[in-house]
Parts: sequence; structure tokens; C-alpha cells
Amino acid sequence: MRDPRWPKAWQGNLIVAFHGSWNRSEPTGYKLVRLVVEGTKVLSQHDLVTGWLDGGRASGRPVDVVFGQDGALYVTDDFAGMIYRITLE
Repeated sequence: MRDPRWPKAWQGNLIVAFHGSWNRSEPTGYKLVRLVVEGTKVLSQHDLVTGWLDGGRASGRPVDVVFGQDGALYVTDDFAGMIYRITLE
């Protein structure tokens, strides 16, 4: 991520979609995470957006993340058939 509209501490971090499991007895994923990296090493992982999994039931599955020219983060969801626009405003 390299956009001055997002927090300075986040610059150079990665935003990753955890699409979600479909074949586990206990579902995992269904969220966006921010990975703090230094060189080729991941130093830490932080949940950025959650809520697609509630009580073991999925309401969405994030697929991909892209920053738009407007500085917003766009997230596709192939379960709900949505594209989400995320800003810090």
C-alpha cells in the first residue's frame, strides 16, 4: 500500500483477502488482514475488516482487493456478489 490518504504506519504494508474455507468443520478466513512487512518477512498480521462470518455462517467471501485512483480500497465478494468500497473517512 502506498497512498498518503491512508495511515503513514500502513505504508508499505499488504492488504490480503482471506477468502474463507468451505471444507473445514470450523470455518476460517472470511476477512481482510493487514500484513506488516519488512523486506521479505511478515512481522505481524492484523484483522482489518471482519464480519463476513458470524456464528459459523458466512454472509460473504472476500476475493480480491484493489486500491482505486480515488484512494478507496475496493473488495470483491463472490458469495454475496458485491463490490465494497472502503475508505477511512
